[in-house]
Order: sequence, then C-alpha cells, then structure tokens
Amino acid sequence: MQARDIMLSVLIAAVWGFNFLASKIAVIDFPPLMANSIRFFIVLVVLCPFLRLVPGRMIRLLFAAFMLGVVHFGLLFWAMKLAGGVGSVSIASQLNVPFATILAVLVLKETIGVWRIVGITISFCGVMLLGFDPEIFAYWPALIVVTVAAFIYAVSAILMRQLKDVPAVQVQAWVGVMGFTGSFLLSLLTEVGQFDAITQASTNSWMGVVYTAVFSSLIGHGGANYLFRKYEVSVVSPYFLILPVFSILAGVVVLDENVSWQMVVGGVITIAGVMLVSLRNKQKAKVLKGARPHGF
Repeated sequence: MQARDIMLSVLIAAVWGFNFLASKIAVIDFPPLMANSIRFFIVLVVLCPFLRLVPGRMIRLLFAAFMLGVVHFGLLFWAMKLAGGVGSVSIASQLNVPFATILAVLVLKETIGVWRIVGITISFCGVMLLGFDPEIFAYWPALIVVTVAAFIYAVSAILMRQLKDVPAVQVQAWVGVMGFTGSFLLSLLTEVGQFDAITQASTNSWMGVVYTAVFSSLIGHGGANYLFRKYEVSVVSPYFLILPVFSILAGVVVLDENVSWQMVVGGVITIAGVMLVSLRNKQKAKVLKGARPHGF
C-alpha cells in the first residue's frame, strides 16, 4: 500500500474507534433503534442522488442492506446501551473477521488451514478472557450482543460480496434506505419515548448520532470502499485492527473508563488471533491469485 493509503487506513480506524464513544453518548438520550434510524436518515439524505434500481438484484440488495443497516448497526447501538464502557465492546466487535472466515468455509466452500483455525480459536479465547474482568462481567449481555452483531456483519460481508458489481455508493444509499425505514418501524413497535427523546435530547446525544452518520458511515465506510476497490480486502483489513486502541483511549479520556489487566490481556489475545486470521487470509488470497490462469 502507498503511504497515503496507509495513513487513510489509520484515519478510518480512528474514526470507527471513536464511533463507539459517539454511539455510547447517543444512546444516553435516544433508544437504540431510534438512534440508528436517525443515523441512516442523515446518510439517506446525503446519498439519495445515488439511489438507483438494480434490475434483477433488488431482493438480494435490500436483504443485504437490511442485515447491515438494521440488524448489525441496531445491535451495536443496543450493545452500547447495555455496556458500561466502550473498550471491551470495540474489542469484541473485531470477531467479525473470524466469523467471516468461518462463513466463507460454510457458504462459499473455501478451505482453511491449521493456522487460521488457531487464529479463530485464539480470538474467541481473548473475548472470553474479557468476561473474567469483574467490571466487564457486570455488563456481559453487551458482549453477547456485540458478538452477535459481529456475526451479522460477517453475514453482510458475504452478501455484499455477491453484489460487488454494484457501485459501492449505490449500495450504501440502499443501506441508508433500509437502515432508516427498518429501524424506524422496529422502534415504533418495540421502544418507547422516541419522540420525547427527539425533542428533549441533549446536544451531546445529537452530536453523537451525527458523528455516527457523517464520520462513521459516510467518511469511514466511504474511505474503506475506496481502499477496498484499490486493494484486496485482506491487504487493507489488518490496518483496521488498531480500532480498539482508539476506542479504549476515548473511553479512558472521556468516560473515565478503567483499563484492567484482563482487558489489556484479553484485547491483545483477541487482536492477535484476528491478525493471524487476517494475515493467513491475505496469504490465501495471494496463493489463489497466483493459481489463476492468465486472462482471468
């Protein structure tokens, strides 16, 4: 990767890392699904000029957009509502990499070797160690929810792979449509106090929602889409592993979150496992690319 693209990767990791803090602040006043709905309303307003029907692909596109925009991000907001801090949640969110690798084996019939199996095992052991921290154990449901969210993100990634011929900004616009409408309807059915929150929410909570839309969705995902179109996913993804560092730093500085040895050790183990999987995925991609006949 070029130096400027490496710097962009680090910037995106920082934007996404601080997004956990922004989400935590947003759900102080907003119910999780309503916060997600407002987030994607902003995304939709910005990206509506890019909305285009994709003949023969709309059912698959809308399903993928629903899984990502409503289920994944809705679960993330819910996890932040349940969590007492942001560091451990951001670490557990990295399980999307091993989950995606497992799904690639089950759905795409890819094969994995012993090292990726070891990496997957290590990453899950790291998250389990996080649960032994007494402070984190107090909000263990948040870890479960964010783990499910990581799995849903992996599912979304597999679905998005099947739409790689659709322009990324167009896909993101449809994610905005589904994220807004789906989350809004589910909020009406399952949450209370949404409209009071809209009229009475603090400036900080509004700023938190706006950050998730403008910085995380538009700048973060927009920058990531640019990098993924320029480089292979396995080349770019390892740089995003520093995301929890920014989340932990934000939690310590803004929320006065304690960083225990269990969080440090569990985080290092989790990221080490995810990095091992990512690096082996990268090596696997190189092998497959080298094995292709010329002209493919």
